[in-house]
Amino acid sequence: MKILFIGTGLIGGSFSLAMQQQKMLDQAGGYSRNPENLDKSISLGIIQQKFDSLEAGISWADWIILSIPVDAIVKLLPGILDKLNSGQAVIDFGSTKGSICEAIRNHKNRSQFIAAHPIAGTEYSGPEAAFPKLFENKSMLICEKELTDPELMGQFEKLCIRLSMKVDYLGATDHDRHLAYISHLSHVTSYALSNAVLAKEKDGSVILEMAGSGFASTVRLAKSSPDMWAPIFLDNKKMVLEAIGQYDSQLKKFKQLLEKDDLEGMMSFLTEGRKIGKILK
Repeated sequence: MKILFIGTGLIGGSFSLAMQQQKMLDQAGGYSRNPENLDKSISLGIIQQKFDSLEAGISWADWIILSIPVDAIVKLLPGILDKLNSGQAVIDFGSTKGSICEAIRNHKNRSQFIAAHPIAGTEYSGPEAAFPKLFENKSMLICEKELTDPELMGQFEKLCIRLSMKVDYLGATDHDRHLAYISHLSHVTSYALSNAVLAKEKDGSVILEMAGSGFASTVRLAKSSPDMWAPIFLDNKKMVLEAIGQYDSQLKKFKQLLEKDDLEGMMSFLTEGRKIGKILK
């Protein structure tokens, strides 16, 4: 199989390396608006060749995998589907799904598209961050499965299982709502906490000397790429605002308990929150 990776950073790069490790990929090609990333990707073994022309890359590939910011996916995807021949497929790894699925809902080649989201990642970005074990024991969420050709879907499902992934299915709207709470909100709060501390502690050395592991783990996500996350927040604006509203109500509740020196209420609040440990074991 020959796959064109549009975006060869952490997610696309790791997927290529994982497939190569499992001997599932004959050749990996790359296309990017940043030629330096493609040169790095070749030196790191992520891809074997680069394409200056998107059209040339599409005609060469069996599958095209999009692992770029979601706003770029929405723009590129319809045109890529226009150019597909029979037997080719395109898969997106975007972190939102509603606008992407809507953009090609009535496309004549919709059945050659898979809306997928690997629930895996780190706070690092770029080809240098890619590693083949990123997806082991992680979930691959697939949206609108019923609109994809069953044979193509079966091939992709088997591929994911070979990579030691669990495959789950969601509607696009449900996906965006759930991810707003379990992924997007955590990034918002991490960036917000980072900004709050940096505004107060102008001397970074104080943070380094005094910060414990709890602070470091909480703000870890603030090291993530703004180029990727700003489009995610804007694309999933409605759901992210809903999640922020819920989070804000909890912060206000905690603030009121603190203002009232309400020890019993505080204990109840913390005990309730601690229940997440039963889920995240």
